[in-house]
Amino acid sequence: MANTIFLIAGEPSGDERGAELVRALKKQDPALKFEGLGGKLMQAEGVKLFDDLCALAAIGFGDVLVKYFKIRKIFYATLHYVLNLKPDCLILIDYPGFNLRFAKQINRRIKTFYYVSPQLWAWASHRIHLIKQVIDRMLVLFHFEEKMYQDAGIPVTWVGHPLAELPPMTKTKEELRKKFAVQHSEKIVALLPGSRKKEIERILPVILESAKIIAQKVNSVSFILPESDNVPRELYDSIVKPYNSMLNIKSVRGESIREVLGASDAAIVTSGTATLETALTLTPFVILYKTHWTTYLLGRMLIQIPYIGLVNVVAGKKIIQEFIQQDAKPEVISKEVLELIENQGTRSKVIHNLEAIQNNIGSAGAADRAAQAILNSLS
Repeated sequence: MANTIFLIAGEPSGDERGAELVRALKKQDPALKFEGLGGKLMQAEGVKLFDDLCALAAIGFGDVLVKYFKIRKIFYATLHYVLNLKPDCLILIDYPGFNLRFAKQINRRIKTFYYVSPQLWAWASHRIHLIKQVIDRMLVLFHFEEKMYQDAGIPVTWVGHPLAELPPMTKTKEELRKKFAVQHSEKIVALLPGSRKKEIERILPVILESAKIIAQKVNSVSFILPESDNVPRELYDSIVKPYNSMLNIKSVRGESIREVLGASDAAIVTSGTATLETALTLTPFVILYKTHWTTYLLGRMLIQIPYIGLVNVVAGKKIIQEFIQQDAKPEVISKEVLELIENQGTRSKVIHNLEAIQNNIGSAGAADRAAQAILNSLS
């Protein structure tokens, strides 16, 4: 009988990692069967979804409270189903609030892998004790995470980051500028407000106010706004509409974020994986984030590092300026972006620091290495 693997991903990024992993597993063993909690990408790869948990993706403590009872119902229904199904292994992908509790309930009655480590180096480091009790092997994206788990005596495999899979940019900056219909003399600033509805609602207005100040200081500037397929176009339109008369905003949907960044002179980026993707294009940028006030207050008490931008964490120092919560003010954000656009010395220093990031995320083949580690353990 073919092995059955049950995967759990609770956010769009986890759905993407899960789809990549399933694809790699099928390539190495076509007979495998897959079930799980996830989203449309995992489903498209042949995962029989028990529920679409990604559709309920919550941002922070305040949003979780609103959806708590629905998520709790899915948790216990899935637990009951998995214990009856008895899959050959369980693969938990990020989403630690849900997944570590799930692993604790399973308590190694099923072989359990964890792909994409919780950010223990940033907060909730005590969770490493639970991981040691209930996880059979960690599959981590960053090299520094491997040492952290090795030091704790936890089986771990560093597989590298999926962003290392991205092929080199084939189009020149000028070709990309033509694609987005930007004049040769214009400056371009990419606006990346996140990929979820709550992020767009909270962060895009701040970004647009910052863009307004930049446009007042720069003679000729365009702004490119990539729209997420996870967010209705109507939401973007309602927020952007008041700015159409004063800003040259090019809203694009379905376009490569890398190409948008490749065409840009600078970017304003919401904290998350997008900061790492921006870093790999060597585009100077700033980081900002705003969340529910309860999440922010809780985070201030729990965060163990002086910065939240993933690119700064990987670098081990602040190489990109961060503007978080009450510090995310258009006046200071725009001032830093203008410095990145106009000061060649500042630009060169930032680009030099970004080049070093490329050496810290591993080589192509992250999903293949994760799949191999899983299959080796199963056999």
